[in-house]
Order: sequence, then structure tokens, then C-alpha cells
Amino acid sequence: RSFMGNIAHELRTPMTTIGGFVDGILDGTIKPENQEKYLRVVSEEVKRLARLASSMVEVSRLESGERELTRSVFDMSELIRRVVISFEQKLDEKQIEVELDIPDSVNVSGDHDSLFQVAYNLMDNAVKFTELGGTITIFVEEKGGQFKFHIINTGGEIRPEDCKRIFDRFFKGDQSRNTSASGSGLGLYIARTIVNRHDGEIYVKSGGGKTEFVFSIPLGL
Repeated sequence: RSFMGNIAHELRTPMTTIGGFVDGILDGTIKPENQEKYLRVVSEEVKRLARLASSMVEVSRLESGERELTRSVFDMSELIRRVVISFEQKLDEKQIEVELDIPDSVNVSGDHDSLFQVAYNLMDNAVKFTELGGTITIFVEEKGGQFKFHIINTGGEIRPEDCKRIFDRFFKGDQSRNTSASGSGLGLYIARTIVNRHDGEIYVKSGGGKTEFVFSIPLGL
């Protein structure tokens, strides 16, 4: 019931916005000179619905076991570089500096596409909550047969009570950390599920104006 209630809430908000603005354009309440502005809002809300639908399908596949892990040995450093490049436009818009401290190459054994999604989701989260002109730091470690990925962003902190629930489905925590940030509340849950399926662990710590997410998996080579 809780899961379905969360889904209904997440769908209702963008659909109400879309319906209101479209009706306003059709009945003339929104004047022609303002229509482009509100159509852009409608466009963003449609994209948000699409992301939510995609995340919900992903959650369903992960929880049902439909999405099997396809293990291979690949270069995690190259994967991380690709993730960072995919956020180039958003990083430029927010004037965020990325400090990348990774080796030229580090091989791991795992499902490439799934681990790409983990790194992407953590990067997406960091970009959302980093303040204008802030910094994101990424580094990796190899220790005791484990590969460990760290991503640290400056900006608002996560409350201790929220750190315990941050990986729960649909949990969004204290939105006052960044009122402009929006999401489905499923990205971190998906990341945790994938990491757990790799026999790894993921956690968060926050304080001193910084938030750090860490995940580790066995190298498995």
C-alpha cells in the first residue's frame, strides 16, 4: 500500500501541473505571449514522468530477478570517466568543479551496465545537491580484494536521521537542502539494490558542509 501510495503521489504532481497549464493555454487563460514559457514547464514535467516510469520499470525488474547480472572484466576507470563526461553540460551550468583522482586503469569483475547505472545515479545525486560554484570529488581505492568508489559533494548536509533512510524507495529527505532538486526518489534505491547483488555495500556520511557516498564491491578477478 505504501509503495502504491508513493507512486500515485509521484504521478499526481506532474500530471496536475501538465493538465493545468494545457487547459490554461486551450481556454485562453494563459495569453499567447506566455505560452512558450509554460509549454517549457510542461515539457520538463513530461520528461520527469518518463524518468519516473523508467525507474519504476527498473525497480520491478531488479526486485523480480528479471534483470540478471552479466559479469565481465572491464575498466572501471574508463566507466567513471564516461559518467563524468555525460554530465558535462549540467556541470558547466552550475559551474561545478570536478576533482577526479582515479588511476589510468583499474579492472573489476561485474555487470558493466548495472555498475554504470550505480555510478551515474550517484553522480546525478551529487550534481543535484552541489551548490552553484561547488565541488565534486571522486576517487577510488583497491584494498583487501575490494574496489571502493567515493564521491563527495559540497553543499547542504543530510540529516543523520535521513542518512539511515536515504536508500529507501521514494525517500527524498529534507528538500530544503536544495529546493530546485527533483527526482523520483528511486535512484539511490536502485544503486543499493545493484551493489547488494554484487555482494557489495553502499553507505553515506554527511557533515562539515560535505556529503560522501561510498560503494564497494569485490574485485572478483
